[in-house]
Amino acid sequence: MNNLFPIWLIIIDYILALIMNILVLKFVLNLFINEESNLSFFKFFTKITSPILKVTYKMTPSFIVQPLIPLYLAWFFFMIRIYFLPLVLGYSYIGTFAFIFEKQIIEQIKSIILNMALYLNYGL
Repeated sequence: MNNLFPIWLIIIDYILALIMNILVLKFVLNLFINEESNLSFFKFFTKITSPILKVTYKMTPSFIVQPLIPLYLAWFFFMIRIYFLPLVLGYSYIGTFAFIFEKQIIEQIKSIILNMALYLNYGL
């Protein structure tokens, strides 16, 4: 499947997908954990997302509430992945290029589950 697309485009998609997923996870953590929390994994996500938030400060509308900014930026990266990256290849690739990162994760999970089922001898 990945042989159809240039490797540099797949790498850009993976980077944007990681940024998008980190921002969504930061938003979900903000729902349950206070900003001033001393938890190490929350500090880790704050350190990772703070440069992204600083760089994108100019394009974030001022009416968006502070805790929603990571979710807004994740949506922005999602739109870049879905609409602008396939346009590099041409209009005909809009549906086929979508979610390469997520497809790879699902394939890995399926293979792990299949290997576990074969290992446990459940008849597969």
